[in-house]
Amino acid sequence: MLRAVTLLLGLISCTAAEELRRATVWHLKLGQPVNAQPSSDEFRGFACGSNGGPPRQPLSGWGEFMRCPAEPNGLHEVYFEYDDEYEYIARARDLPGEVARWAGTTETGFPVIVSALFDDRGVLRMIRIVSDPRPEHRNDLIEANVKKRADAYLLGGILAGRYGIDAARDCTTLPAAEGERAVGTLFVKQSCTLTDQSRGIAIALRVNYFRKPGQSGVNPQLPTQLTEGQFESSARLEMRDTSVSGR
Repeated sequence: MLRAVTLLLGLISCTAAEELRRATVWHLKLGQPVNAQPSSDEFRGFACGSNGGPPRQPLSGWGEFMRCPAEPNGLHEVYFEYDDEYEYIARARDLPGEVARWAGTTETGFPVIVSALFDDRGVLRMIRIVSDPRPEHRNDLIEANVKKRADAYLLGGILAGRYGIDAARDCTTLPAAEGERAVGTLFVKQSCTLTDQSRGIAIALRVNYFRKPGQSGVNPQLPTQLTEGQFESSARLEMRDTSVSGR
């Protein structure tokens, strides 16, 4: 803790800032067993996952993956959160800029739900990243400057760029289902897939921004009153290990 405080107080210098790091989903090792993953001590909030949704049964770490029911694909989803030590220190010392930098489980400022999916042998076969709407319902004294749910679909472009997904080559624009409508003039419903044989991974990305059936931008009973939150804005990425035949 003392080292963390010292580093955080030195954030005014570039050198000190570069020393700060915390483990994230990108430090996980696809195709490797539990004991090859970053230590459970580097994360927090372990629980069984819910297909990219909120946590279920609490866990003590990676090693309890078998306590989570297998998905249809046979994998056990372990939900986890990023360590919040730097955020806690920044809040205690009233440093809003650093609160935003280390706020919760975020990627490039977007709140996310991250999870690791293991097979029965304890080998990490999939990583899942889903935009998370829950931080908008927090009531902190210092509000973290993170992206709002309305912008969640923009995370899809960032994740696509990270893996070289090309919209024209790798993505399909899906048609609107019955009752789905644009938000203003914008309707986004895209599915992208990319297999990188050299890295032994397959990537699936879904990006949505539209109104679901029954959702509206105005109150049907009072057309002059705008509604809040009546839209689907999300990004979802799954990165799967393809190094084993049949996976």
